[in-house]
Amino acid sequence: MKHSKMETKNQYVPRVNQIDAISLNKDITRLIRDTLLENLQAISPVLFFKIQPELDLLIQSAIWFGSVGKRCSTFGQQLLVLAYDSERLTLSRLVLHFCLTVLPSYIKKIEERRLTRRVEWLSKAIEYGENAALVLSVLNFFRFLKTGRKPTLIDFLLGLDYISLRHNQRRDIGYKYLTRELLWGGFMEMLGLVLPIINFRKIQRVARNLLSSRKSISSEEADNEALTPTAKGKPKLTPTTTCVFCGERPTLPHYMGCEHIYCYYCLSANISTDSNFCCTVCDSPVAAGGIEPL
Repeated sequence: MKHSKMETKNQYVPRVNQIDAISLNKDITRLIRDTLLENLQAISPVLFFKIQPELDLLIQSAIWFGSVGKRCSTFGQQLLVLAYDSERLTLSRLVLHFCLTVLPSYIKKIEERRLTRRVEWLSKAIEYGENAALVLSVLNFFRFLKTGRKPTLIDFLLGLDYISLRHNQRRDIGYKYLTRELLWGGFMEMLGLVLPIINFRKIQRVARNLLSSRKSISSEEADNEALTPTAKGKPKLTPTTTCVFCGERPTLPHYMGCEHIYCYYCLSANISTDSNFCCTVCDSPVAAGGIEPL
């Protein structure tokens, strides 16, 4: 019985699973942290700036206690059905794991934001510590690639190994997500090729003409009476005039033979993309003399 328990505890965990667990844990932690901090910042930006190190420490501590402290595994490990060896994860190692995981970032933020006078020896100590941790992490990663155990520097220092809770089952690989991404990528490439070729302005004009042709004769006569051009044949620009295409104050106001005013860019863009462009309000074609400024 004891022998089978030891076999289950020391079972092999693939390197890719351990690396995936670390990446997933970083992404989950960043997602939770950024979401909470963004909501807190929206409440009171000034207060958020003052207590951000403490808020960050509180969130990181809650994440740690909800994962490693409670279940002896990070959130990334739980997604891949992995965990730390509970027999090795004693109370003293749990405390050290918390201190090495959560506290260094808090100390650095306190030194950067709270100390009005920068202490030279403390700044140098933090800098040397970061550089040493970076070098040791790189060396530990090469050791991990060779041995397949203790992927992070903290795991190596505390002697923590990953164990699988699947009893050495084969790693499941699904291709549904990959297939969906390939199909979606091909569809987006097709849209990128086809959409620039389509003349949407012409399609809009044809659709508008089809819809307007279904109006009743009485409504068409009423509209024509209401849209009768002025005697001079030239529209008048007033302080409340807006472009009939974009609805904004006309930029370089022009007209196309009817009494409706357009921005020069709105009108010229429509005419250049659709040679049969008509007024969007009264459906009048472009005058023989072309568009004219006001």
